[in-house]
Amino acid sequence: MSANTTELLPVGTGERPVATPGFGLSDIRRLLASTTTRAVIIAIALLAGTFWFWNYSAKSGLISPLLVAPPDATFQVLGQMIESGTIWVNLRATALITLLGLGIAIVAALAISFVFVFSESLRKAVYPFLLIIQTFPKVAIAPLIIAGFGYGTTPKVILAALMAFFPILVNALVGLTNINQDQINLFKSIGASPWQVIRKLRIPNAISYLLPAMQSAAVLALIGTIVAEFVSAREGMGFAIQAAVQTGSVSTTFALLIVLGCFGVIIWLVMAGLNFLLRRYRR
Repeated sequence: MSANTTELLPVGTGERPVATPGFGLSDIRRLLASTTTRAVIIAIALLAGTFWFWNYSAKSGLISPLLVAPPDATFQVLGQMIESGTIWVNLRATALITLLGLGIAIVAALAISFVFVFSESLRKAVYPFLLIIQTFPKVAIAPLIIAGFGYGTTPKVILAALMAFFPILVNALVGLTNINQDQINLFKSIGASPWQVIRKLRIPNAISYLLPAMQSAAVLALIGTIVAEFVSAREGMGFAIQAAVQTGSVSTTFALLIVLGCFGVIIWLVMAGLNFLLRRYRR
C-alpha cells in the first residue's frame, strides 16, 4: 500500500466494549458481605476445629479413651452399622415416634389455642395447669407414663408430644390473640363472621409465630423420644445408645450420637424449609 493511500479503519459504533465475565475482588467482598455466607464459613470453621480437637485429644491421650473414642474407630463402627443395616432399624423407630409425637402436639396445641381464643375465662383457668405440667421434669415422669400406658409405642409418643406441646401452644396463642383491635373492628364492620376473622386475619398472623416454634418443637419431640427409649424400649436410638454405654463401647456410642445429631439437624432443616415455603401466607 502506497504512502498516499488512506488506510480504512473500522468506524466506531459508539457502544462500549462488553466486559468479559469474571469473578473479581469486588465479587468476593460482596459475597462475604452476606450474613448467610459468613454463617456458613463460621459453621465450617467450628466443625473443622471441633474435629481437629477431637482427633488431637483422642490420639494424644489428653482425654481418656474410656471417655472419647478416636475418630477413625468411630467412623469405622458407623460404617459397619450402616452396612449391616442395624442403624436404620433404630433410626426408623425413633423417627416414627418423633413424628407421631410432633403431629399430636401440633394438633392438640392448635385445638386448645382455638378454644382459648373464643373463651378467655377458660384460658385463664386452664393455662396455669398446663404450665404446671410443663414444669414437670420429663425424665422423672417418664416411668409413671410407661407404668400407666404399658411398654409399647403409646407412652413414648405421649412423652414426645408433651415435650413439643408447650412451645407450639404458647406461640399459637400469641399469634391468634396478638391482633390490632382496629383490624378486628374493620372485619366486623364489613359483616365478617367469627370464622372469617379467624381464617383471614388470625391464622395468617399466627403462622409467623407457629413456624419458628415448630422448628424448636420438632427437636424437643426428638429429645422426648430419646428419653422414653432410655427408660423402656427394645429398639430406637435411645435404646441403642444405652446398650452401647452399658457394654462400654465408646466408639459405638459416639457413632450413634453422630447419627442422632445429624437426624436432629435434618428435622430442623425440614421445618426451616416448611417455614420458607409458607412465608407467603404470613401476615
